[in-house]
Amino acid sequence: MARYCSLNGKILPQQEASLGLTDLAVLRGYGIFDFFLFKYGRPMLEEQYLERFYNSAEKMHLFPPLAREELSRHIRELIAANGEDMGAIRLVLTGGYTPDGYSPSEPNLIVLQHGWPNYPESYFTEGVGLISHHFQREWPEVKAINYLTGIKLLPEIRKAGALEVLYHYNGVLRESVRSNVFLINDREELITPDSDILFGITRDSVIKAATGLLPIITREVQMEEVFNAREVFLTGSNKSAMPVVRIDGRPVGDGKVGYWAKTLKGKLEEYREAYYQRAEV
Repeated sequence: MARYCSLNGKILPQQEASLGLTDLAVLRGYGIFDFFLFKYGRPMLEEQYLERFYNSAEKMHLFPPLAREELSRHIRELIAANGEDMGAIRLVLTGGYTPDGYSPSEPNLIVLQHGWPNYPESYFTEGVGLISHHFQREWPEVKAINYLTGIKLLPEIRKAGALEVLYHYNGVLRESVRSNVFLINDREELITPDSDILFGITRDSVIKAATGLLPIITREVQMEEVFNAREVFLTGSNKSAMPVVRIDGRPVGDGKVGYWAKTLKGKLEEYREAYYQRAEV
């Protein structure tokens, strides 16, 4: 665990940081967050993550106490204070101390540092399982802190030996609770939903990394297509491209990690590493 965190632009020991009980994040679960990796002491794809964070804040009528450029510098100061070369950053913007238990006010900005995500290697070599659930997030383009449905389903997920839950709505694929979803069909086309989802930064990176390798299609995706796909994989900041080999106990394709999941994971890592080289130019 990192020694230091940040609260409203002040770096302090994490065990000394506190949030008042009347914050709307505590009372009503109102707030936003974002999460991204850093390497070589520098945030990965920082511009895109901060753009999404500030867009989410604007949509929620929350105004961060630090401007974007100030927050960028502050994140680097926190990374330096903790002395870690690589890891992850979580930004949280709360609804603020509410005067009536319901109305947002001046938000609190929290910056937390986590270790570099280390999923078991077997998740990538053997794949993971999902369970499906009929659900549409209320405000999909906003990265809100409310994960009620996914957390509520944790007992079912664990009972099924799965990693996450896959959301669909009226038979149409949406996203996983913490990831975007791609599939490869029998024509070797890369397909991912194009609406009513959170547009992940890693999703965008995979699309860019896959350009020229195979056809890329963004459109409405029926769940029947998912169950009949040759391959399915998840994408996220801490998951890279993670292959899915079963959904609701049914095998995806031949039930093994496919060629494209492995290939696109490698291409994604190359794209991410090239970001630091581009940033240095």
